[in-house]
Amino acid sequence: MIMVLRKHRYVAALVASVVLLLALAGGVIAQTEGQFGVYVQDGASLLDYQTKQLLYSHAVWINKRTGTAQVGIVTVPALDSQTLEDLAVATFRKLGLGSKEKNDGVLLLYTAKENHVRIEVGYGLEGRIPDGKAGAILDTYFIPNMKAGDINKAFTLTQGALIQEVAAEYGVDTSELGELPAPSYVGQGNQDFLAGMPGYVKILLLIGVVILIVLDFTFTGGMITMSLLSMLRRGGSSGGGGWGGGRGGGGSSGGGGASR
Repeated sequence: MIMVLRKHRYVAALVASVVLLLALAGGVIAQTEGQFGVYVQDGASLLDYQTKQLLYSHAVWINKRTGTAQVGIVTVPALDSQTLEDLAVATFRKLGLGSKEKNDGVLLLYTAKENHVRIEVGYGLEGRIPDGKAGAILDTYFIPNMKAGDINKAFTLTQGALIQEVAAEYGVDTSELGELPAPSYVGQGNQDFLAGMPGYVKILLLIGVVILIVLDFTFTGGMITMSLLSMLRRGGSSGGGGWGGGRGGGGSSGGGGASR
């Protein structure tokens, strides 16, 4: 009888030990997968762990220095019948990058199967990172390194360029992060076009736009103007979150950015 009891106690202790070890292992795995929150979500398993740590630390740094801005990185295996733009907007909404008030989030999204990448920009940063500049950043840092087979470098340099832009918007010094890509890119599109335009031409252009808007509201009740505005701006409020690495502040995508 005593031997039977001892045997049962031994078996119970062994089972309890196995359960405890499995629970601890599960906790470690969960922490490893979720510790980067909204800042790094490598669903396609493309990035090495050191790169994820670096991307995460830089994203946390800019968020702390600005108080609200968030730069998120997401990789997915495939589009699954969605367009890249629609997936970027949906992912941005889910994560809620940036604050709800300032909408100062940026998303870098990559789809492994299609080999496509997009920068999605929140409303509050569209002035700092217009479509042309977003495309130039991808062309300068992401595409060449991706084609060279260094996907980790593609992400770190592209994120560095985005952080530089966000820091410039808030007047933050990034020198303590070490060497980041300088905020100057080849072919910034519309921004360079406007920057090179003479001042009097800009004034005439502005007057022409005002006249067209007045005529539109006079004869059509503003139908054309409102239609154009609705086409240019899309997106919605959102609130996302990550498990341990950070949560989204509820920021919205402005529908602006660039794809490659």
